Amino acid sequence: MSIDAILIAPAQLQALQSTEPVVVIDTRDADTFAAGHIPGAVNLREVFTYLATSTPEGLQALKATFAAALGAAGLSGKETAVFY
Repeated sequence: MSIDAILIAPAQLQALQSTEPVVVIDTRDADTFAAGHIPGAVNLREVFTYLATSTPEGLQALKATFAAALGAAGLSGKETAVFY
């Protein structure tokens, strides 16, 4: 099951998780994540650190940071990533 959508419903996420590898990435702050999150989700707040940076240096830092962070979160390029 492939979903080419920007937004998906909880039922769609559940169906997707049952048919292919999915990594769920929670972009909320650590305290909110600790208070409750989608089972199996990983916390990656750094998304917001780089959103406003668009200089060439900033984009390179974004690529390097996300390659490492998303790899550590379990993404190898074969999974579907779902951010919330």
